[in-house]
Amino acid sequence: MMRNLEDIIQDLKREEDKEKVREIYKVFQRVGQKGGINPTGFLSLTEQYLFQKISFLFQNTLYTRLEGGISGAERKRGFISDKIELIEYLDLNKYFAGINLISYEKINSNFILEFLKEKGISLDKIGDIWLTHDGWKIIFANEIRDDIEEVFNDTNFEFKILSFYELQSYTKPSKILRTTEASKRVDAIGSFALGISRSKMQTYIKGGGVEVNGRKIQDSFYELNIGDIVTVHNLGSFRVLDIKVTSRGKFHIEIERMIKK
Repeated sequence: MMRNLEDIIQDLKREEDKEKVREIYKVFQRVGQKGGINPTGFLSLTEQYLFQKISFLFQNTLYTRLEGGISGAERKRGFISDKIELIEYLDLNKYFAGINLISYEKINSNFILEFLKEKGISLDKIGDIWLTHDGWKIIFANEIRDDIEEVFNDTNFEFKILSFYELQSYTKPSKILRTTEASKRVDAIGSFALGISRSKMQTYIKGGGVEVNGRKIQDSFYELNIGDIVTVHNLGSFRVLDIKVTSRGKFHIEIERMIKK
């Protein structure tokens, strides 16, 4: 059972993950001391898992929520408060905005991120970036709205700033999948979730191309649990939403698959 911050950190190998845990933990502490509501920056899937682990340490005093600005968002902000009503009636319009970006040159999400970084925009204020029929959509923290507008005013891009409410007409593709398996093994669940053969999934695992909650695994027998986030290099990621044991001793598993476009 986790008792303190060090119990979480000792399970992590990457220094950047350890540093992120400490950073998120400080936000929890700040809310515990001063009250009110406080958001984090945008968190990756692995960081969301760590956020939930930290929230367990404060489960009797603080309330939390994860939101990404639209349905199906992969990157999300964590919200922490000492009052449940502030979490339940969160005004998301205060925290999220977006931009529709039209480029007549061939660009991708990595180009956009590098461009924003070069312009001094902190990337933890940037949420999901994806392409739709009418341009690139970028979600960002509402507090940098003026900075984003200033950055793109100095370019040849056509753009329109989108409010949180305008963002709701767009969604990122994700899919809820359900399967019944004889075990909770990562190779079995992963092959189903990603639509590949079990042997191919095992090859990815043995080659170091599979991470569970940000940690590389190389054991096909590794068992998944509720809340685990699995990322397979170049294929995508999925989250285990629920696991129930059937009357015959098998496992009925519900998965959210993030669709790559």
